[in-house]
Amino acid sequence: MAIVNMKKFKLFIFDGDRAKLIDKFQKFNYVHIDESRFDADFSEDDFTRPRSSEDLIEIDDKIKRSKEDIDLLVQFKDKENPLKAMKEGVEDISLEELTARAMAFPFEKIDGEIKALVEAKDKNNSKIQNIDSKIGELKPWEDLSSSLDGLNNMGSVNIYTGTVSSNHAAEFESEFIKNDLAYLDRVSKDKNFYYYLMVVENSVDEKIKSLFSSYGFTPINIKADGKVKDKIESYERDKEFLYEKNKNIEEDLKTYLKYLEDFKFSYEFYRNEKIKIMSERKFLKTTELDLIEGYVPSDKLSDFENEVKKVCGENYYLNAEDANRDSEKVPILLKNNSFVSPFELMTEMYSMPRYNEIDPTPFFAPFYFIFAGIMVGDFGYGLLVFLGTLFALKKFKLTEKKRRFIKFFNYLSISTIIFGLVFGSFFGGIIELPALIDPAEDSTLLVILSLILGGIHIFFALGIKAYMNIRDGKPKDALYDVGFWYMAVLGAIGFILSKFLPQVAAFGKVFLVVMVLGMIGIVATGGREEKSTGAKIGWGIYSLYGISSYLGDFVSYLRLMALVLSGSFLGLAINMIAGMLFESNILGKLFAIVIFVVFQLFNAFLSYLSAYVHTARLTYVEMFNKFYEGGGIPFKKMIENSDYFNID
Repeated sequence: MAIVNMKKFKLFIFDGDRAKLIDKFQKFNYVHIDESRFDADFSEDDFTRPRSSEDLIEIDDKIKRSKEDIDLLVQFKDKENPLKAMKEGVEDISLEELTARAMAFPFEKIDGEIKALVEAKDKNNSKIQNIDSKIGELKPWEDLSSSLDGLNNMGSVNIYTGTVSSNHAAEFESEFIKNDLAYLDRVSKDKNFYYYLMVVENSVDEKIKSLFSSYGFTPINIKADGKVKDKIESYERDKEFLYEKNKNIEEDLKTYLKYLEDFKFSYEFYRNEKIKIMSERKFLKTTELDLIEGYVPSDKLSDFENEVKKVCGENYYLNAEDANRDSEKVPILLKNNSFVSPFELMTEMYSMPRYNEIDPTPFFAPFYFIFAGIMVGDFGYGLLVFLGTLFALKKFKLTEKKRRFIKFFNYLSISTIIFGLVFGSFFGGIIELPALIDPAEDSTLLVILSLILGGIHIFFALGIKAYMNIRDGKPKDALYDVGFWYMAVLGAIGFILSKFLPQVAAFGKVFLVVMVLGMIGIVATGGREEKSTGAKIGWGIYSLYGISSYLGDFVSYLRLMALVLSGSFLGLAINMIAGMLFESNILGKLFAIVIFVVFQLFNAFLSYLSAYVHTARLTYVEMFNKFYEGGGIPFKKMIENSDYFNID
């Protein structure tokens, strides 16, 4: 249960073996390639990189195109039963089989045919949008009874079409009709504008134009060579024709559904090819030799060298040594037992440890297990999730990532069952169970229990920090940064308790002395790295001020009590409402069942979500900040985590 020990290697090979060797590396998988740097004794002119950025651009393009094809074809696939799909799961496939299937598929040809159909459909959609725009322009003039074609050629009158804002339309019409030699027809109106057709005799044309200017008339050129209604109908027929063409294109695209699995093979193949290209771009090469640097787990070094021998025979030079413990470049691979490993996802979500740190997962996993169980605290909710996750683990073919996530909640459900029995809660009390602690009656006890668990959590984290200092040959730092804090905080807690509990009162002075000694130690050593005496004292006092943060830390653990109370009270309220309805007629009984099932499931979801978030918060903020920094580089294996297959 720790960070896997790493070996840093330098490998020299002949350039002719590079392509086969990178394939071997990928099959071996446990190789983290590091970027080789130019030695001070050489110039960049002496070395090159085996692969160019153009290779990477090309492979990225293929990955993008294959994913687009998958997403397109999935739309035409018949919907599957979700449970059946999960049961069938993802296909197990070897890397060799994946490569063979991808290489046998004429990707460029089929992708080109699909892209041509998609492009034709897009062009039709563009034409449809253009037609819709034209119809939108003509729609307000649809009720014009006659064609406007040729009207503008009339010598004695002028024809105007346009709009006036609805705010000024009434005044405009009132002023316009005062002119006997001008005709006004309101063709239509909408929320913002009135649409007009006007016939104006030449003698009053200037007067009408002045009116236009006063009321913000906007002229519109109606683009129709006949009746507007006929033109709109013509456009609608054009749209129907384009829709029909698109339907035919979609039918043609459906015939490519048979290639969906092939595109998935191609997608995963190109993703793994990208890893190889990115790895090779980290090599250095001359005309004959390649320099490869990286890391392998210590227990796999001999297997790694055997893989090199299979390709290069004896024509290689390998130098491997223990990775520098303090190097920030050492990739991190975690190895834990079956209980702890699902909790690694919480470590990864925060940050991987550095190589000179410890893996925090086995240390926080038991606390996470307990805290989450307390926060949900219902036997029924725990049993529901336990059976659901157990069924998924036993019956569904899952990717390793999904399996680990479901196993994580399977463990949390076990803790929920345990504390559901402790609290005597089964779906909010629908069935009476004997309780060791009744959340509704024993709230004070829950507060005390939360604070005790919080204290254990915090002091355990400080203990890890002390262990790390001692391990690193810094026993004094363990005393200064942990021992004195133990004395100050525990002394303060004991002294406060002595004022309220008669059983502790006799030890009050002892706790006071311990607290004062701890505080003096913190002030004396908190600024030990400073040079001047004033700075040492100043930083020491500032360090002591940090004791106030412990009060906030302890208060944070009251969320254990708060969440179990909120969940249990909400469950109880649901049961009360369902119970009242159940006592009525048949319809009430049906509603009662629906309310009970739906809202209890919703409460279970909220309880688990809250437990997941708040326990993570207690872990990251209250625990990790005592001993853990993180910032490590995850070990990058040579096989990409697949979206569609379990690749061996």
